Amino acid sequence: MTQTLANKRIPLNVISYGDAEIAEVMDSLRSGYVTMGKKVKRFEEMWAEYVGVKHAIMVNSGSSANLLALSALMLTQGLRPGYEVITPALTWATTIFPIAQVGLVPVLVDVKLDTYNIDPEAVKKAINRRTRAIMPVDLLGNPCEMLEIWKMGTDTISLLEDSCEAHGAMVGSRKSGSLADVGTFSFFFSHHISTIEGGMIVTNSYEVAEL
Repeated sequence: MTQTLANKRIPLNVISYGDAEIAEVMDSLRSGYVTMGKKVKRFEEMWAEYVGVKHAIMVNSGSSANLLALSALMLTQGLRPGYEVITPALTWATTIFPIAQVGLVPVLVDVKLDTYNIDPEAVKKAINRRTRAIMPVDLLGNPCEMLEIWKMGTDTISLLEDSCEAHGAMVGSRKSGSLADVGTFSFFFSHHISTIEGGMIVTNSYEVAEL
């Protein structure tokens, strides 16, 4: 009997690690550095170099990366509770909830039907005197039109790119996550580069990185 799309099961993730990764886990357990250590520091350095930014800070998840990035921007860019953050209507809860957690107001705008990514024209129309940040999401590995969105960043409007699903995606000659004031990544089990759980914040700002 021919299967239809409705009764096919597509798994969220499949196991992609093997003996080499298991050996590395055992090595880490024996070393005693099971949270932060030399391997994490080296990963941060390599990731910053790979993305093309000055700083990369590893955290426990992409969700936490979004929350910490927004928190750092509130301390450095003058964001205050009640100010607005423009973000796509088609995204994950892990984008929306961190905005609300820090007291900012998510403003949902439409996406383009051919990419499902945030529509730069919709972003332009949504900008007003209370807008203090734009948070596009590179959905399902497909980078947003960041060159267009980058032009909308100002001294009072910060850019935070949620690249949690777009490791290595290119925007012109730049990698996803490198065009914004802060970029975020997730290394969750279902992503194509995984640490089982984990996330990363990338930025060129020393102040944001230290915070």
